[in-house]
Amino acid sequence: MPKTNSANKAVRSFRLSLEGVIQLRAMASTMGRSESNVLEVALDRMYREEIRFNRTIREAARPEDLYRVSKGDNEDHGNDP
Repeated sequence: MPKTNSANKAVRSFRLSLEGVIQLRAMASTMGRSESNVLEVALDRMYREEIRFNRTIREAARPEDLYRVSKGDNEDHGNDP
């Protein structure tokens, strides 16, 4: 995970459930990290897992790249001028 100067990071605000806040505080305390760093590490791990197992997220994927036309779909439907 790339290290960046915290002064250069964007400020974000999130609403977490009470359970999420308790878990976040516990992780930050146990790991000796800030709460924002714990979130950053957790997000990075989740993102890498999604890519590794080819789930919903694909790096640099664009919706138009996922569109496929089968060979039999090249018929003229009268839409050309």
